[in-house]
Amino acid sequence: MSSLLLIAALLGLFGYSSGSLPGDPRMIELTWRLENGMAHWPGMVPYNFTIVDRGMIPDGFYLELNNIYLAEHTGTHLDAPAHFIQGEWRLDQVPLKNLVGPGVVVDVRDKTRDNPDYEIGPEDFQDWEREHGRIPDGSVLMLRTGWGEWYWDQGETAYLGTDTGVTSLLHFPGLKPEGAQWLADNRKMHVIGIDTGSMDNGQSVQKMSHRILLPKRVVFIENVGHLDQLPVTGSTVYAMPIMIGQGSGGPARVFAIVDDRTSACSVTTSTIVTVFLAFFSVILNMM
Repeated sequence: MSSLLLIAALLGLFGYSSGSLPGDPRMIELTWRLENGMAHWPGMVPYNFTIVDRGMIPDGFYLELNNIYLAEHTGTHLDAPAHFIQGEWRLDQVPLKNLVGPGVVVDVRDKTRDNPDYEIGPEDFQDWEREHGRIPDGSVLMLRTGWGEWYWDQGETAYLGTDTGVTSLLHFPGLKPEGAQWLADNRKMHVIGIDTGSMDNGQSVQKMSHRILLPKRVVFIENVGHLDQLPVTGSTVYAMPIMIGQGSGGPARVFAIVDDRTSACSVTTSTIVTVFLAFFSVILNMM
């Protein structure tokens, strides 16, 4: 009994309470809601949500059931390396540890506002590092072009540049191949996200940024939402896709945790509890 009381007291000392995260940090939604009529990539099936049941049924109770029909790369979604690289990780093979990391936001809105085809290059990352320091290893690097916050809810033409389905008419910013190569050669992030329809810009034909970074097992998040709410640093970002077997990608729930007291929150409650219990069990065994 005394051992259990000691553990309980120590957990209380470190701020653990069931059902909450340490320090009561903010949680930031980075995912767009899936809904009929949302922008979708040319040639892919549009998202379709159909109500099957919504009301009282003959068995005498209320029931809601729906069918959804969608492409892998719909809404806020992940690109697995296999999307462009034969033999690489498919979605169900990406380790969970690679889908979590310190959030970093590189903001290029001043360059995209008057240039829908802007490509984010090495100089943008170097400018960011001069102000904020080196991009951390294992980070989730978010590229904020402003496209999502400006145009996501303005229709397909505003967001993608066209609603005709013709890919040559696509216009939106993306990652320049030289920028992708600089990241591949000089930094070690796990995930790169962008608030546009693709990591390569709309006019890209060869999709070189995909072909440069996916072989490095860097996972992409496309159509990231609400980057205006994410601090430049000091967050932990989680990108949790649907577990699609054999998938080249899939819709994801992407969110961030920010502890405003420390400007960082890099571990979950369960991790803290596990560490403390392991540590104190050693102590108790020595008593």
